[in-house]
Amino acid sequence: MIGVLSRTDIAYLNGDKQLAEETVRSILKTMTFLGFFDDSNKLRPTDAQGKARSCLDTLGDVMSDRLKHESHDRDLVVMRHNFVVEDPKTKETWNQTSTFIESGQSHKSGGISIMSKTVGITTAIAARGVLDKKFPQRGVVSPIHPEIYNPILQELERFGIAMVEDSDRPGAGSTRPKL
Repeated sequence: MIGVLSRTDIAYLNGDKQLAEETVRSILKTMTFLGFFDDSNKLRPTDAQGKARSCLDTLGDVMSDRLKHESHDRDLVVMRHNFVVEDPKTKETWNQTSTFIESGQSHKSGGISIMSKTVGITTAIAARGVLDKKFPQRGVVSPIHPEIYNPILQELERFGIAMVEDSDRPGAGSTRPKL
C-alpha cells in the first residue's frame, strides 16, 4: 500500500493538504473495494511459469472479478475530445469538441452492452472494408487515414453511433441536438 501511495502523482493539487488527504482517502477506499487488502483476494503477481506479471495485468484481474457485470447491469460509454484548432493561414484559434454518451442494455432485458455494440460494429465494418478491398493500404494499419476512417464513421452513423461535434468557431455550427 505504501508503495502505491508513494508513487501517486498529486503534484496537480498544488500543495493543497486537505485535497491531498481527500485524494489519498479516495484511493484507499477504491483499493479496499477492489479487494487489494483482502487476504482472500487471488492476486497473481506471477504467471504459470513464475515470470512476473505487470501491475496492469494484475489490476485487470482484480477489476474483472470485482467489476464484472451481472445480468441486470447496463454499461455506459462517455467520451469527450477537446481540441484547440488553429487555422494555418489566419492563425485564428477556436475550440472544437467531440462528445459521445450512450448506455447499453442489460443482458437480462435481451439487449447488448454499448461496448459490445461500438466495438463489434466498428470491427465488422472494418473487416468488411478489408474483404471488399475498399482500403488501399495493406497489412496492419492504424485508422488514421481519411480513406479508412471516413467510410467507417459514415457507416457507424447508420447504426446510431456518432460523436456530437461542437465548435465555437464563428459560423461553424454544431451537430449538438437542440434541447
